[in-house]
Amino acid sequence: MSGFPPPGFRLELLDRSHRRRQFSSGDRRVDEWLQRKALPAIEKHTSTTRVLLHDDVIAGYYTLANTALDVSLIPPELLGGKPATRPAPTVTVAWLGVDERFRGHGLGTQLFARSLSDCVRAWQLVRFVTVMVDALTEQNHAFYRAHGFTPVPETTHKLYLPSSTLLDII
Repeated sequence: MSGFPPPGFRLELLDRSHRRRQFSSGDRRVDEWLQRKALPAIEKHTSTTRVLLHDDVIAGYYTLANTALDVSLIPPELLGGKPATRPAPTVTVAWLGVDERFRGHGLGTQLFARSLSDCVRAWQLVRFVTVMVDALTEQNHAFYRAHGFTPVPETTHKLYLPSSTLLDII
């Protein structure tokens, strides 16, 4: 992805040296994930979190996780029109946040695009059916819908983007 990170910023894998407690997105859930849960998840090999740094300040972050979609939630069109018989492999953009001090500069959109670019690189190595997101707010839901994500039937917050669509847009 050209032009990312922006000048004066760098993208790194989260580690203990990053000052997580200073991060404040305005959403307690997003802050708590980064501050308390992201490192333990990395250590358990259940997700990967990348932080966007300006000097040594975390300006934003995103978390990717390998997941599997419950067979009862899988739209048949994701599997060539055939009903699912087992959980389908997916990648979830599990968390994404921008510190309030860095809002209004498009960093959230850039981090989201970078997370999808990472998904494409992962797809080239290990196939998956779709990219999943959990929209925590109506604003998030509208953002993901505007970027081609479709609500998962019978859920309120889950949306998906088929891997075939992902490959077309990135």
